[in-house]
Amino acid sequence: MRRIIAVLTGATMAALIVPTLVTVAPAGATTTRTAQAGAADPVSALKRQFRTHRGVKLTENTKIVGEGKKSRTIFTRRSGVLEFGRTGMVASDLTTKFNLPVPDSELKGLFTPSRTISLKGVSYTSGGIFAESMPEGKKWLRTPSGTLSLVSAFQQIISTVEPGTLRATLAHTRAKRPGGTWDGTRTTVHSGTITLAELFRVSPAVRTMLGRKPTGRSATLPVTWKIYLGSDQLVRRIVSSYTEFTQGLNSTELTYVNDTRYTGWGTKVTIKAPPAGQVVEFDELLGDVTQPEDPVQELFKG
Repeated sequence: MRRIIAVLTGATMAALIVPTLVTVAPAGATTTRTAQAGAADPVSALKRQFRTHRGVKLTENTKIVGEGKKSRTIFTRRSGVLEFGRTGMVASDLTTKFNLPVPDSELKGLFTPSRTISLKGVSYTSGGIFAESMPEGKKWLRTPSGTLSLVSAFQQIISTVEPGTLRATLAHTRAKRPGGTWDGTRTTVHSGTITLAELFRVSPAVRTMLGRKPTGRSATLPVTWKIYLGSDQLVRRIVSSYTEFTQGLNSTELTYVNDTRYTGWGTKVTIKAPPAGQVVEFDELLGDVTQPEDPVQELFKG
């Protein structure tokens, strides 16, 4: 069981730090014209949300489309809240559920709900693959995280709460059209394509997920996207998709479609770590087990 946990850890642990700093104008320097210009810029609109103990709610589903587009299944659902500070996102509290029958095997924990709280460079996970291995009286597994990440192989690959990622993605806009009403506001949907190599270059979350620069065919992997911007230029929805050929006993071509929706921008949020008495350290749980290569990195090898 410890070896299974070690294999899956690289794909399940996450936390996020957005390094872009907010530029604060001197008191009285902001004019109506400046404010209006900022409102027309999605990156500026996002940065204005970077206030202490403010955040946004997130809901997401990931669909897997089989070869030939014949089968389409919602694989995961994720929901929770993101907390911002003055420099970007500083914490998250997200619950993930798998829309699959729970197999009666050692892997069944992978397909049961899990909740992850990430803040201050660490993540706390309750449930999922770790639940049955926890010591008595412990509910949360604590793991160090060099950076906070919203991304795994089965979750949204374009993190639009990162200013640099949002800017780079929108720079590839090929079309615009009315996007309907989301979160109580009319939206304009921008659509385009960006490569995995460029996402790796601009996105801290993607660099955390992959661990190393994509090469070969993976570098040019196209990620198609649609971003729904409200009248205030804040992102209300992003749908992205990419297709990968997975190698193994049943080699096949799969398309991942990630649909993320943001609501309640400016929500008051204070995310706290779980009680210390309910927490066990990751190294204590794994002992001397050697962690093999990250399976998420294997997915995007060239």
